[in-house]
Amino acid sequence: MDKTKRINGVDCSASCFAYVGDVEDTATWKFCIHVPDNDFRKTINALKTSMHHIVADEGLPDSEKQRVFDTVRGALLSHGIAVDRLTFAAKGEAPPAPVVQQPTATPVKRQTADMTDPTIAEAIARADHRATELLRSLGLE
Repeated sequence: MDKTKRINGVDCSASCFAYVGDVEDTATWKFCIHVPDNDFRKTINALKTSMHHIVADEGLPDSEKQRVFDTVRGALLSHGIAVDRLTFAAKGEAPPAPVVQQPTATPVKRQTADMTDPTIAEAIARADHRATELLRSLGLE
């Protein structure tokens, strides 16, 4: 007889879990993604509980956290429950810093506008102000 672990009053095999540390040790089976008694509510409850425990960082090696999260998230999405995507970095490892290349200054030939029209003059002034603020926030001006 195959080993099972009881979830919500139903015996579940290892295939019902997103993480199985050791197939022979049911204590290592974590994060239920399916309760095989055709009760939609029990499966949804198990999925929500699994998601809570993953995010709360309970009982999962760092190297498996992203894979297990994606598995549980996919199961929730397939049941019509929206879950935001999260990215997990292993403890002690910072995600790589983004590489920012400094733009090179190239002269831009501006098209002359009819500055006598106040609407055009105001739109150009607002656009210039926003561009300047963006450059300042990026540390480029």
